[in-house]
Amino acid sequence: MNFLDTEQGFPVFFIVWIALAIGSGLFFWLNRNAELKRKVLPPFLMVSGALFIGFIWVSGTPTNFLYIAIPIVALITVLNIRSIKFCDACGSTLHSQNPFSPAKFCSKCGAELQ
Repeated sequence: MNFLDTEQGFPVFFIVWIALAIGSGLFFWLNRNAELKRKVLPPFLMVSGALFIGFIWVSGTPTNFLYIAIPIVALITVLNIRSIKFCDACGSTLHSQNPFSPAKFCSKCGAELQ
Protein backbone atom coordinates (compact mmCIF):
# COMPACT_ATOMS: atom_id res chain seq x y z
CA MET A 1 0.00 0.00 0.00
CA ASN A 2 1.57 3.25 -1.13
CA PHE A 3 -0.11 6.37 0.21
CA LEU A 4 2.81 8.68 -0.46
CA ASP A 5 5.41 8.52 -3.16
CA THR A 6 9.00 9.11 -2.14
CA GLU A 7 9.02 12.72 -3.33
CA GLN A 8 6.02 13.58 -1.11
CA GLY A 9 6.76 11.34 1.85
CA PHE A 10 10.39 12.07 2.55
CA PRO A 11 10.01 15.83 3.17
CA VAL A 12 7.08 15.15 5.52
CA PHE A 13 9.07 12.46 7.35
CA PHE A 14 12.14 14.69 7.54
CA ILE A 15 10.25 17.72 8.91
CA VAL A 16 8.36 15.67 11.51
CA TRP A 17 11.54 13.84 12.58
CA ILE A 18 13.51 17.10 12.92
CA ALA A 19 10.66 18.64 14.96
CA LEU A 20 10.65 15.58 17.24
CA ALA A 21 14.42 15.74 17.64
CA ILE A 22 14.41 19.44 18.53
CA GLY A 23 11.40 19.14 20.86
CA SER A 24 12.65 16.07 22.67
CA GLY A 25 16.17 17.50 22.89
CA LEU A 26 14.90 20.67 24.49
CA PHE A 27 12.69 18.75 26.89
CA PHE A 28 15.03 15.93 27.95
CA TRP A 29 18.29 17.89 28.07
CA LEU A 30 17.12 21.23 29.44
CA ASN A 31 14.36 20.14 31.83
CA ARG A 32 15.68 19.29 35.33
CA ASN A 33 12.54 17.47 36.61
CA ALA A 34 13.75 13.85 36.69
CA GLU A 35 10.38 12.43 37.77
CA LEU A 36 8.55 14.11 34.89
CA LYS A 37 11.16 12.88 32.42
CA ARG A 38 10.75 9.31 33.75
CA LYS A 39 7.00 9.51 33.09
CA VAL A 40 7.35 11.05 29.62
CA LEU A 41 10.18 8.90 28.23
CA PRO A 42 8.42 5.52 27.66
CA PRO A 43 5.34 6.93 25.89
CA PHE A 44 7.53 9.30 23.87
CA LEU A 45 9.77 6.45 22.68
CA MET A 46 6.76 4.24 21.87
CA VAL A 47 5.05 7.00 19.87
CA SER A 48 8.31 7.77 18.06
CA GLY A 49 8.75 4.10 17.16
CA ALA A 50 5.13 3.81 15.99
CA LEU A 51 5.55 6.97 13.93
CA PHE A 52 8.69 5.54 12.33
CA ILE A 53 6.88 2.28 11.49
CA GLY A 54 3.95 4.34 10.18
CA PHE A 55 6.21 6.25 7.82
CA ILE A 56 7.70 2.98 6.60
CA TRP A 57 4.20 1.59 6.00
CA VAL A 58 2.76 4.63 4.17
CA SER A 59 5.84 4.87 1.95
CA GLY A 60 4.84 1.60 0.33
CA THR A 61 7.41 -0.70 1.83
CA PRO A 62 6.45 -4.36 1.32
CA THR A 63 4.62 -5.96 4.22
CA ASN A 64 7.34 -8.59 4.60
CA PHE A 65 9.77 -5.83 5.57
CA LEU A 66 7.41 -4.71 8.35
CA TYR A 67 7.65 -8.19 9.88
CA ILE A 68 11.34 -7.45 10.40
CA ALA A 69 11.13 -3.71 11.14
CA ILE A 70 8.50 -3.89 13.89
CA PRO A 71 10.48 -6.24 16.20
CA ILE A 72 13.69 -4.28 15.56
CA VAL A 73 12.04 -0.95 16.43
CA ALA A 74 10.44 -2.55 19.52
CA LEU A 75 13.85 -3.89 20.65
CA ILE A 76 15.50 -0.50 20.14
CA THR A 77 12.70 1.14 22.12
CA VAL A 78 13.10 -1.28 25.04
CA LEU A 79 16.89 -0.88 25.04
CA ASN A 80 16.54 2.92 25.04
CA ILE A 81 14.08 2.81 27.94
CA ARG A 82 16.54 0.61 29.88
CA SER A 83 19.64 2.65 29.08
CA ILE A 84 18.36 6.20 29.64
CA LYS A 85 18.41 7.30 33.28
CA PHE A 86 17.66 10.57 35.03
CA CYS A 87 19.53 11.92 38.04
CA ASP A 88 17.29 13.04 40.92
CA ALA A 89 20.04 15.25 42.35
CA CYS A 90 20.89 17.38 39.31
CA GLY A 91 18.18 16.38 36.80
CA SER A 92 20.66 15.30 34.13
CA THR A 93 19.67 12.92 31.37
CA LEU A 94 22.20 10.08 31.20
CA HIS A 95 22.45 7.63 28.34
CA SER A 96 24.46 4.50 29.07
CA GLN A 97 26.63 3.23 26.24
CA ASN A 98 25.87 -0.33 27.36
CA PRO A 99 22.09 -0.93 27.43
CA PHE A 100 22.61 -4.28 29.18
CA SER A 101 24.35 -2.61 32.13
CA PRO A 102 22.67 0.73 32.91
CA ALA A 103 24.59 3.44 34.77
CA LYS A 104 24.43 3.32 38.56
CA PHE A 105 25.87 6.78 39.28
CA CYS A 106 25.41 10.19 37.65
CA SER A 107 28.36 11.15 35.46
CA LYS A 108 27.70 14.85 36.13
CA CYS A 109 27.30 15.02 39.93
CA GLY A 110 28.16 11.48 41.14
CA ALA A 111 24.80 10.84 42.84
CA GLU A 112 23.40 7.32 42.91
CA LEU A 113 20.72 6.68 40.28
CA GLN A 114 17.39 4.92 40.84
